[in-house]
Amino acid sequence: MNKFGVILFLLLLTGCSPAKWDVLNPKSSTAESQLSLIQLSIALMSIVLITVTVLFTVFVVKYRKRPGWETETENQKPGDKRLEITWTLIPILILTILAVPTVLDTYKLDRETKASDGALVVKVTAHQFWWEFDYPEKGITTSETLHVPVDKKVIIELTSEDTIHSFWVPQLGGKQDATPGRKGKLSFVPNETGVYRGSCAELCGPGHAYMRFHVKVETESEFKAWVDGMKQPNKTSLTDSETKGEEIFKGQCLSCHGSQGLEPKVSGSPAPHLGDFASQKRIANVLPNNRDNLKKWLDDPRKVKPGAKMPSFKTDFTEEEKEDLIDYLMSLNVKEGEKR
Repeated sequence: MNKFGVILFLLLLTGCSPAKWDVLNPKSSTAESQLSLIQLSIALMSIVLITVTVLFTVFVVKYRKRPGWETETENQKPGDKRLEITWTLIPILILTILAVPTVLDTYKLDRETKASDGALVVKVTAHQFWWEFDYPEKGITTSETLHVPVDKKVIIELTSEDTIHSFWVPQLGGKQDATPGRKGKLSFVPNETGVYRGSCAELCGPGHAYMRFHVKVETESEFKAWVDGMKQPNKTSLTDSETKGEEIFKGQCLSCHGSQGLEPKVSGSPAPHLGDFASQKRIANVLPNNRDNLKKWLDDPRKVKPGAKMPSFKTDFTEEEKEDLIDYLMSLNVKEGEKR
């Protein structure tokens, strides 16, 4: 394969992705306004590109070196104030056209973020390498999946426990840094139900590539059912194996993790809350969520996810204890207000 073929092949690969990132497919009012600014920028830059390309082509052809070229250059007049004024004013005009809507949208978004009346406030804390979602008005803490109702303003209050991260959900809003010791804010109003991908957009360590999350936009009734299911766990439905697993969880895991009806023994959340663990599609946003992969994770978390702080439990549990713990974790499935 020649060099041209290699370059073409690499360009084609840039369009490949295991999951689609619809950066230019907005699903909120905030993302729509940001897309409008992107489209305006592309239109203006396209005009500049076309103009420069045409002029460049004309000048290359007209002033190419050929018989009699020296005479033509001798007859040229030095300078033209009208042209100088024109190519000075045009960039100023372009920047003004771009700056005015950008500034207006920025101030509008800032006002909307500060106006919290009736909004759902979610405190988001970034950790290496996972996201914690706290609903202070609901008394719920979860991780990996952010649940929000459709057509309602959502205000995200951002901070970080360790280093600088960046909260980014392309279809719902722009990027916002999560900085230790500081609180950042962003807001959006989702206008369509669905599941939207999010990610950390700031290099933050060896597990950065796996610091993903999802935003699940639900109807008001679905969101309320999820809240009720997280707040009212049904412990009577546990099997004998799941009950044994819960006891193991209390003894070994509760020092860091929380679960349905069980809060971690230390303040803050050093590890993800597992209240709806079985509802998550992936373990630690790396492995598909199933029993075999959960066992791999318990045996060696740092091999599965670089930079993970969870220790290995390969030798801490017997095989029977490990199966009981897995049974319990797989029972933590919140759906339509019930735990199954």
